[in-house]
Amino acid sequence: MRFNDDSHAYSTRPQAMTTGKLLSVASATLLLFVMQAHAQTTTQPNTEPAVVSTPQAQSLASELREAAAQLPANASEHERADRDARVAFYEKRGTPLWVTPTGISEGAHTLARELANARDYGLGPKSFELPELATAVISNPRLLAELDVKITRTAMTYARHARGGRIAEPAEMLNSNLDRKPQLIAPNEVLETLASATDPAEALRGFHPKHPQFEKLRQAYLAELPKDGKAGALNATAKRLRTNMEMWRWMWDDLGAVHVFNNIPEFMQTVYKDGAPIHSERIVVGMLDKQSSVYSRPLKHVVLRPKWRVPESIMVHELWPSLLRGGGLMRQYGLEIQTKSGEPRDWRRIDWSKDDIRNYIVTQAPGPRSVLGYVKFSFPSQHTIFMHDTPDKWMFKSAQRTLSHGCLRVRNPMRLAELMLAEGKGWDAAKVAQMAKSGPLNNEIEMDKKIPIHLAYFTAWVDDGGKVKFFRDIYGHEKRVTQALDGAWDKINKGRNHLAPPQPNFNPAAVAAKRPTQQQSRQKDATVGDMIGNALGLTF
Repeated sequence: MRFNDDSHAYSTRPQAMTTGKLLSVASATLLLFVMQAHAQTTTQPNTEPAVVSTPQAQSLASELREAAAQLPANASEHERADRDARVAFYEKRGTPLWVTPTGISEGAHTLARELANARDYGLGPKSFELPELATAVISNPRLLAELDVKITRTAMTYARHARGGRIAEPAEMLNSNLDRKPQLIAPNEVLETLASATDPAEALRGFHPKHPQFEKLRQAYLAELPKDGKAGALNATAKRLRTNMEMWRWMWDDLGAVHVFNNIPEFMQTVYKDGAPIHSERIVVGMLDKQSSVYSRPLKHVVLRPKWRVPESIMVHELWPSLLRGGGLMRQYGLEIQTKSGEPRDWRRIDWSKDDIRNYIVTQAPGPRSVLGYVKFSFPSQHTIFMHDTPDKWMFKSAQRTLSHGCLRVRNPMRLAELMLAEGKGWDAAKVAQMAKSGPLNNEIEMDKKIPIHLAYFTAWVDDGGKVKFFRDIYGHEKRVTQALDGAWDKINKGRNHLAPPQPNFNPAAVAAKRPTQQQSRQKDATVGDMIGNALGLTF
C-alpha cells in the first residue's frame, strides 16, 4: 500500500533494515563510523552531550554540525531560530538521531509516513518531502549527516506549520486587524520531544493545537477529502474548514479557566468556565470600514458608570467638521474638551480653522446620554477597543450586526459584569447592582484574577452534535488566509492600516470659510449625529 499525492510517494511497507541490507547503500566503513559514535553514547539519554574521541566519531560529529548549520536562501527569522537550535542539539548530541548502527531507524520510517499524511491535518505535504529512505544513498559520513539533519529539519518545519507558522505575521502579511501570532513551540523543545519520543508519529501529531474545536473542524475537513485517498484540489467546504483550522493555530494554548469568547462573524459572545459555556449573548461589532480587531488580552477593569473618551478617529472625522460648522455635536451630547495635560478648555473660544483637534482630549461625562451606557469592560491594547453597554437595544435585532466603530456592544452587559466581578473580585450580584446604580462615577474596578478576553474570527463552527455552522466572511479574513495557504500572496488585499494616525480628509480653513447658517449647521450635525449614533450604539 502506498500513499499518493501530487508531490511524492512514500512506501508504507515495513522498513526495518538489517546491517546486511544497509550495506547495499552504505559501506562497512560508514557503519563503523556510526557504531563507534553510538558506542560512546549508548548509556546516555538522547539529549545528553556525547564524548567524541575516535577520529571516525569526530568526523561524523563534525559533518553533523556542518549539515545542521545550513540555511535556505532568504531564510526567515523562524528558520534561523530552528537552525540555531539544531546546531546546539547536534553539537551536544554528537551522533545521528535517525541513523543507527543497524541502518536507518524504524522511527525515521514512522516519521516519514506521518509527514506524508500531512494533508490530514490541513498542511501541505510538499513542505515535508523526504528522499525514499529505503533507497537513500549514504555512502560516506557527509551524506549520512545530510540525511539525518534533513529528516530533523523537516520534522521541525512540520512542528512550526502545525502551530500556524505558514503565516508568520498575520497583521503584516494579511491585514493589520489580525493581531495574532502563530503559537510556536520553542525549537529546542521540538528537538527534545523528537529525540525522546518512542513514537515519532505521535510526537508530530502532538504538535497540533489541543483545542476541542480544532479537532472537530479537522474531522469535518477529513469528511470532505476524496474517499479514494488520492490527492487533488480541495473542494470549497474543505478549504473553509482548513482555513478555520489554521486560525485556531494562532489562538492561545490556554484560553483561560474562565474566559470571554467573542466570535465576530457570528455576532455572539460566550463566557466559558472550565471548558463549558455558562453565558451567551448577542453582540454588535465594527462596521466593514471600522472593523473590530482580532486579538486576545486580559480583562483589566470593569468600569461602572463610565466616562467616555472619544477615539481620535471620531474626533478627526466627525467632531472636527462639526466644530468648524459651529459645534452642534458638542452641545447636543455634552462633550467636553481639555488639553493633553488635563486643563479644561472652552471649545467655543478655539479657532478650529487654525487649531488641530488632535491637540486635545474630548470626553463625555457619565449619564443617561453616555454612549457607553452603565458599564464598560477594559482590556487595553493598541486597538483602543473595549466592550460596553449601549442604550439602543434595537441594534441587537439585526441579523448582521456590523454597526459600531470597532468596539463590541453587549446586549446584557450587567449580567456579564456580574460574572466578571464574581470571578475577578468575589462580588455578588447585589453589590454589582448597587455600585452600578449609586456608586462612584467612572468607577474603575481592577480585576484580581486574570480573565482573558478573546476577539476571535471563525467562519465555521462545529456544534456538539457534529453539525458544521458557517458564518459570513464579513471582513474578508477567511479569504485572505485561504489565499495565503494556496500560495496566492499577490492576490491578497491587505486593506488600510487601521493603526495609522487618522488624517483629516478636508481643509479646515476651507470648511470654516463655507460655514453654513445656524439652521443648516443644525441639520448637518443632526445627520452626522445619527450616523455616529448608529455606529456607537446611541442616537448620537
